[in-house]
Amino acid sequence: MDNLRQRVRTSTPLLGTLITLDSPEMALILQQAGFEWFFLDLEHSALLDLKSAQRIIEVLQPSSYAVMRLPDGSETWIKHALDTGCDGIIIPHVATAADAQRVVKNAKYPPIGRRSVGIARAHRYGSSFKEYLSSANDSVAVVAQIEEVEGVDNIDDILSVEGIDAIFVGPYDLSGSMGILGDLADADLRQKVDHVRVACREKGVPFGIFCPNGSSARAEVEQGSVLLAVGSDAGYAAAGAGAVLRELRTG
Repeated sequence: MDNLRQRVRTSTPLLGTLITLDSPEMALILQQAGFEWFFLDLEHSALLDLKSAQRIIEVLQPSSYAVMRLPDGSETWIKHALDTGCDGIIIPHVATAADAQRVVKNAKYPPIGRRSVGIARAHRYGSSFKEYLSSANDSVAVVAQIEEVEGVDNIDDILSVEGIDAIFVGPYDLSGSMGILGDLADADLRQKVDHVRVACREKGVPFGIFCPNGSSARAEVEQGSVLLAVGSDAGYAAAGAGAVLRELRTG
């Protein structure tokens, strides 16, 4: 299987979902359903920490890609996350080229960046130490999340930063920054998303976005989006249970 940096450069959509629950079993069920990548949400989930995320990664790899969204782009968070052996990281609230440069520097080993060297799962606890050090800069994906108007306005500068492997739009926070929180159908919001999409296409950088449901994901596929996160583990559990109960109560 190609590493994630290679995979997102293809034109074939990569279908994934959010993981918010501390449940390797749920992640495995969703993997068996056919999802190809998993967005482990350490930014918002109160149930996921580095230890629980690593346990989920161990279940998912090597059959699918495990990507961690971190609370921020600090050196400490990035090095801890990458040492779990995840396939990539998503950094929220990237709004300027300086933000993107800082993320890349924290995510790459010297001489490109300043990621410090440790021994952890990523290095197979030492058994693949040299191999990982020599390959990590080329294999681990760094994804910048655009979720504020400032990030949309600065998208060309952000895309000019070498080492950003994909852009991922967070439509809910973007709508909030516009004063229309949660209105994903708003025309101005769609225009801003399309502005980022077109900029990515022109620069040859893969574009991704969160989709609340299958119909919105299909529309994104038709527009050439590559990195799609559709729904969440908790959402699928709730929807499945709700559907059964509605059928029982109305049948």
